[in-house]
Amino acid sequence: MAEKQVNPINLLIDTFWAVLPEKTANELANVKKFALLTVRDTVSWVVSKEVEWTDRHLENARKMRERYQQGEKSAGSGAETGGQQ
Repeated sequence: MAEKQVNPINLLIDTFWAVLPEKTANELANVKKFALLTVRDTVSWVVSKEVEWTDRHLENARKMRERYQQGEKSAGSGAETGGQQ
């Protein structure tokens, strides 16, 4: 049977939690978890908004290109070169 390796950092963290009174450790852990979940939710919201905004910008850019191309065709329809250079 293989021996379980002890990670010194995890041991230090476990010791930190162990020296606290149980009620204090539980309350502190709840605060930490709440803060981490809030950060996660905020980051998720920001990422969702960035994706939404990127899609909107791409759609606007597509419409701008279409308007530009239609304007180019209209301006070049009477020219000898057919609007091409």
